[in-house]
Parts: sequence; C-alpha cells; structure tokens
Amino acid sequence: MSKILKWLVLIIVFCVGGYMLAEWKMKKEVVNFLERKVPDHIDFSYDKLNINLIKGNIAFKNVAVVSSGKQTSSCEIKVDAKLLSIKGFDYWKILFQNAIYIKSLTLTKPHLNFKTCPQEPNNVVANKSNPINLLKEIFVEEIIFDAGKVNIWDSNEEKELIAIEQINLSLKKVATDPDIITKYVPFEFADYNIEVNNINAPLGEFEELEMASLLMNNTAINITDIVLSTVYSKAELSKKIRYERDHIYLSVPAIKVDKHNYTVSNDSLQVNFKELLLSNAKLEIYRDKARLEDFRNKPLYGKLLQKLPFKVAIDSIFIEKGTIMYEENIPNNVGAGALSFENLDVKISNLSNKRNVENPVQIQLNADLMGTGKFDLNWQFNVYDPKSTFLISGGLSNFNTASLNDFLVPNLRTQTTGTIDQLYFTISGDEYAARGDIKMKYEDFKFQVLNKERNGVKSVLSFIGNLFINDGSKTDIDGYRYGEISTERVKNKSFFNYLWINLQDGLLSVLTGNGKKD
Repeated sequence: MSKILKWLVLIIVFCVGGYMLAEWKMKKEVVNFLERKVPDHIDFSYDKLNINLIKGNIAFKNVAVVSSGKQTSSCEIKVDAKLLSIKGFDYWKILFQNAIYIKSLTLTKPHLNFKTCPQEPNNVVANKSNPINLLKEIFVEEIIFDAGKVNIWDSNEEKELIAIEQINLSLKKVATDPDIITKYVPFEFADYNIEVNNINAPLGEFEELEMASLLMNNTAINITDIVLSTVYSKAELSKKIRYERDHIYLSVPAIKVDKHNYTVSNDSLQVNFKELLLSNAKLEIYRDKARLEDFRNKPLYGKLLQKLPFKVAIDSIFIEKGTIMYEENIPNNVGAGALSFENLDVKISNLSNKRNVENPVQIQLNADLMGTGKFDLNWQFNVYDPKSTFLISGGLSNFNTASLNDFLVPNLRTQTTGTIDQLYFTISGDEYAARGDIKMKYEDFKFQVLNKERNGVKSVLSFIGNLFINDGSKTDIDGYRYGEISTERVKNKSFFNYLWINLQDGLLSVLTGNGKKD
C-alpha cells in the first residue's frame, strides 16, 4: 500500500471518527441542554435521538411531554408524538449572532391531552406570568403538526370537553424573543393553515356541537356540516327537566368567513370578521309546555352580547335559504303545533360588542311564513343602550290564515279563515314596554273557538267573537284598516314572544277598532 493511500485512509478514518465524536458530543450537549433548560414542571422524554451535523437535523423518536401547567389555565398537558423533527439548524447564527434559526420543526402524529383547572375564584394557577426566561431570539421558518389529535378534559379528567379526531397545522415564519415570550401570545407568525376534521364538543349538560371539517388560513375560514343539538330525545329531555327548556337541532351544511383577524389587548381577545355566510341552515325548536314555566328574567340580545367573554366585530352576516321550525306541545293529548319559516334570507350588519362602535346592529329578514305568506322584518338596536331600546318594522303579504291552524288548533284552541293581502307594522320599545302602528288589508277574516276536544266548534263563542271583527269592508281608499300597538314586556319570556304579543295587540286593534288612521 502506497503512502498516499495510507494517508488517505488515515484521513478518512480521522474524519469519520471526528464526525462520530462530534455527533456524540452534540447529543450529549442536547441532553444536557434539555436537563438544564426544561422547567421543573415539564417532563420531557423520548426513546431515541438522531443527529445529522452536516444537515443540521435533530430527531426525537416517540416523544412524550407532560406539563403540570401551573402557569396556564390548563392544569395538565400531555403530548405524545411519533417523531419530533428539527431540520436546518443554523450553527453560525447560534455561535456568532446569539440567535436560534431552524428551517422546520415537525411533530408527526402528535396526540395532545389537556386537563383544565378547577374553577376557583382565587385561582393563582392561571394568573401567574409566563415563567420562561428566554435569552436568545428564536426563528423557525415552518412549524408543522402532521395528523395530530386533540382531547380536552375537565379538571377531574372524567368529562371530555373537546375531541378533535385529526388536525393538520402549518405556521410559517414563527418568531419569539425575550420580550415576546412574556406576552399573552408568546410568539409571532406570518402565514398559517389549519385543517381540522371531526370535532365534538359537549356544551353543558344538554347540548353538544359537532363539526365535520374546518379549513382556516390567513384570509378565510370554511366549515362543513356543523350541528348543534340536544343530546336527548324530546321525550327523554322532558323527563330530565323540571322547567321548560327548548329541544334544539341546528344544522348548517356550510359556513364561510372572509377576511378575519384576531387581536389581544389587556389579555382580552377580540374577533374580527369582514363577512360570515351560512348556507341552507336549518333550525328546529321544540318546547314541552307541560314543564313548569321558568320565571327568571331573560335579558335582551344587547345585554347578551355585552356578557360575551370576548370582543367581537362582524361587518356582515348572511344566512341564505334557511329554515326555522318551532313546535309547542301543550298537555292536551293533541299533537304539537308548529310554526315554520322557509326560504329564510337574513342580513345582519354591524354585529359588535365593542363600546366604541356607533352604528347599531341591523337585521334584515325575508322568509315564507308557513309556506305561503311573504314575511319581512327590519330590526335594529344598540348593544350598550342602557334602556335596551329597539326599532322593528316589517310586513306580511298574500297570507292564507288557515295555514296557521296547525299551530292555533292544538295551542290556542282556535282556528281561522281568510286572507291577509298586506300587513305593515312599526314597533319601537325597550326592555319594559313597546308602542307602534299597524295597517292591514284583508278579506273574509274570521276565527272559530273550538271545544275542549278540538273536534267541534263552540258556535256561540265563535259567533260573538266574529261580531267584533270587521270583515275588511270599512277601509281607506287603498283598502287598509289601521290599528295601534301598546304592550308591556313579559320579562321571563324571549324577545320573540315580545314581538309576538306586539303583533297580536296590533291585529286585535285593526280587527276590532274603528280602523281609522290617527
């Protein structure tokens, strides 16, 4: 063997040996770093560590992280991942620029388990500042969660609060430094993309939320097949409740959000949407009136928005081709009566609970009432008005009143005949009382009072009742009769009950008054 060949072999052996020694040294330094820098309340373990010094790659196989979470709202966080991969670690920046640069950080098949903290008024666990004392800037070109899974449990780890079957996440240009790490959101990032499949979240004792998929990036959110429903059947719910409670089924095949962003100020989250679109939403509500009535005060919508745990500002909400079905079951051995709105189109503008917003919330609604009449509504209110004032106007046209009998017969023991050609109303009010005006053009409007069994007419009562109802012949030159609205709110009932009693009062005024415009 020539001297050149011997030297060549010696150099190769030296380089390989040096590389292996350097790799061993690097592994040791990584292990020592984790032992020194990982906080005491975090347990970090793995099965195998691989390092490629030339490419700047580090890989931990079968990673497990357990955090007691004493500095967060979660009291325990567990993360298991098949692989934690760091690629493109820049030695030059850490040695000469006092910064950490990584090309990509990937968690493969991570499983995240969160356990929430007990709700205590003086819970110091969630109020301490971030404990991390960061000395260097950190920059990661891309952070990836590949095929992850998330479960969030209550403080006793007995009830699952949120379950996500699969989540894929990409954050680009992620950065933090000694100042940013102490903030509410301890890092900054540029572009992001989130894909979530099969979400399930119980909402208290009676309802749950399900979602087939969610796609979210910097500009848009797309959600498919979201369902909010009561977990019990109607009969089961009635057995479990003492007071009246709605049985709900809401399904929305598609939701789209355009131009969204989120800001944090004084540890308070604010959600901003430019436009929110709900397509083909269907809402079914059933109420068993055999339960006891709940006499607690129900706040109007302005006060409900005030009580949200975060700030929200949505320029426009559109609901296209929706359906609402409302049923009441009276304890009279008669089938439930139903009201329905089909082909429902709604536009909501300026929906916000920010105090500095001057424009009121505005709601415009158009629908087919009971599949026949054309119904429209315009409603506006100021969220922070101390008196909860509101203004509503609307109308109904070409409505065959007999279509209401499916609701009137079982619930009010009455039935009607006749047609409302045109009806217009304006109502202004607050949380205590309302006043308004109404005018109506109608033909042959009559009502009949049914007997207790609802299979026959109480002729005398029906005759007397119709004596006081004008048949629509005494009208102005345009065929309208006029009435006035004056009501007081029943505070333990919903806003829509408030709207109904106003319309009911106006209809009685039109039908039984002199019909003249004041």
